[in-house]
Amino acid sequence: MQSRKSGQQPAAEDFSRKLKELEQRSSELKSKIDEQRRAHDMPIDSKLGDPNWEEKAKDGRFDLPDEENE
Repeated sequence: MQSRKSGQQPAAEDFSRKLKELEQRSSELKSKIDEQRRAHDMPIDSKLGDPNWEEKAKDGRFDLPDEENE
C-alpha cells in the first residue's frame, strides 16, 4: 500500500496548480511583449526613412565622390 506523506498533494492537483501558474506567467509575459511592441511601434514612413533605401541605393547613384579625388 502507498501512504501519502503529510503535505504531499495528489499529482492531478499539483499539475493543475502548476498549469494555472504557467498560464498566468505566460499571460504576464505576453502583456509585457505587447507593451514593448507598442513602445517601439512606428510607421514605416517615419523619420527613420525608407526601409527599401539600401535596395534602391545599391546601384551607386547616391554615392558621393571622395573629397581627395576632386
